[in-house]
Amino acid sequence: MIKSLVAGSMLAAAVASVASAGFTGYSVQRNITAGGNIQYQVFANWDQSGLVFLNAFNFATQSGTMNARHQDFFVADGEVGTWQAGSSVSATDRAEDSWVTASGLATSSGWGSALDPGFANGGTVGDINNGAGWYDATPGTPNAIAVGGTQGGYRILLAQIVRNSGDADALATFYLKNSYKVAGTTTALFSEGTFSIGVVPAPGAMALLGVAGLAGRRRR
Repeated sequence: MIKSLVAGSMLAAAVASVASAGFTGYSVQRNITAGGNIQYQVFANWDQSGLVFLNAFNFATQSGTMNARHQDFFVADGEVGTWQAGSSVSATDRAEDSWVTASGLATSSGWGSALDPGFANGGTVGDINNGAGWYDATPGTPNAIAVGGTQGGYRILLAQIVRNSGDADALATFYLKNSYKVAGTTTALFSEGTFSIGVVPAPGAMALLGVAGLAGRRRR
């Protein structure tokens, strides 16, 4: 089952961006996995062709907590899991795992991607730490920004965040910068924006919560 966070008013989507040379912002797609977990796929979007993705950087949490789950068996710093998917996670488990990518290949999340020095997993494997980034580790094979997405135009997959079903839709918002270039050139272009994961309660649901709270106070 797939639900686009761009489509529903109850679902959080990209909320702000600074446009540059065709960048139109981030979008998030919400999927329910075979294991019953909630998977959020984060895409960067453009409205023009002929672009090559370089890196994502200066990640920062603005509100909430990511609380991502990991399925891979990488062990370091007393934790199990890493944001760099690859040989440490099987193809069958990839949909249940959280990872970042600069390659744009949804079927092979770790190919061509590397974590920059600002990406520290120690003690933060459930959340991407502030200042983290990831980049194209195979510059000889350009990561072209491809056609696709619910917004139309062109997009590249940047991250997959999977949460356990119990707290899967808690709202959280994040900031991220990115760089890219026009194919055949060497000049980097920069953009930035925010994206959210989780569900925003509809106005009716919020009113019902208020009524429930009032009824609880009256009973006490």
